[in-house]
Amino acid sequence: MAGEAVLKYLTSTNRPYSCADVTVNLRGTYTKNAVQKALDALSESGKIKCKLYGKQKVYAALQTNNVEEDSDKEDYDTEITKITLDLENKKTLLKANETNLKNLISAPTNDVTKLKIHEIKTKIDKLQTKLCTLRSSSDVIDVNEKNDLLGAHMKFNKEYRKRKRISSEMIDAVLEGYPKSKKNFLEEMCIETDEDVGFNVAKQ
Repeated sequence: MAGEAVLKYLTSTNRPYSCADVTVNLRGTYTKNAVQKALDALSESGKIKCKLYGKQKVYAALQTNNVEEDSDKEDYDTEITKITLDLENKKTLLKANETNLKNLISAPTNDVTKLKIHEIKTKIDKLQTKLCTLRSSSDVIDVNEKNDLLGAHMKFNKEYRKRKRISSEMIDAVLEGYPKSKKNFLEEMCIETDEDVGFNVAKQ
């Protein structure tokens, strides 16, 4: 019977074939119509599987361990999903731990923190002592006197800048015909600059 021959062939090869493939592989023992009827009958009885790819039907033997394999496949899919979810959770936890570790590494150590606290407390004590001294001191400058001093300071500072500019212009004019360097000229004239005496007008 064509059905027995087709089933035996599909079972032994354990590969999917179309009707034309089975007919050719059985070396023309049965006609294509006979093979097709046998395939349809076997598929309807549940002895083989039939899948449609476009307009072509493909048949494969349904062997005894196929059910277990399908079941195992479902179990593997479930296990893969579970493992994937667990992996994502572990990645999230790892990222949080890495951030926490980075913060801990960048934070000062206990010894450094204690030293910093001691320095701040010492500074606070000094400032409080100075504040108490100022509060208890009777030598307080009058507001008007303070304003007068600030005004005089601004006046003298302005005059100083003006005279320094004039002096610089005079020196530059002399240097145009002077054969040596500016440094030699200043040394010969015994002129000291602000830099020579460590004076900074911006801080005055």
